[in-house]
Amino acid sequence: MKHQKFSTLCIVIAILAISNLSAQRERMLDGTIWNVMKTENKMYYVTGFLNGLEKAENILEIHIRNQQQKEFAFTEPFYLKHSRETIGEYIPRRENRINLIVSLVDAFYSDPNNQKIPFTAAIRIVLARNAGEIEKSELWLMEARREITLQGRK
Repeated sequence: MKHQKFSTLCIVIAILAISNLSAQRERMLDGTIWNVMKTENKMYYVTGFLNGLEKAENILEIHIRNQQQKEFAFTEPFYLKHSRETIGEYIPRRENRINLIVSLVDAFYSDPNNQKIPFTAAIRIVLARNAGEIEKSELWLMEARREITLQGRK
């Protein structure tokens, strides 16, 4: 009798734990969320996002420098070099960069076809377009829309 109650209790706890995990699935920031955010919240989000990218760039730089000091013949791997270039490639360096990015992303998400595109892809697309890389931004936009379409079929 005790064994049966214990096993029933374990099953109930397991079911509750699984249902809580699936209910707490993180949702990516996309246009549907972005469009309901207040402007100041958008500015905070973009500021945090850019600070995170700059911190990542600094961490990569520190680790590469440390490795170069340890190994005389150290050659920076391509993927690290590419990551470092990609992080800072399109980010505007001007003082009004937060306002600029928020307005660019607002304009991007005003198109209903872009609503489901994640923020990370959206910011990459709008910053490339802002930097004059129209072909690259169009390619990334088509890839993002294709990915959304494929996710909808699943």
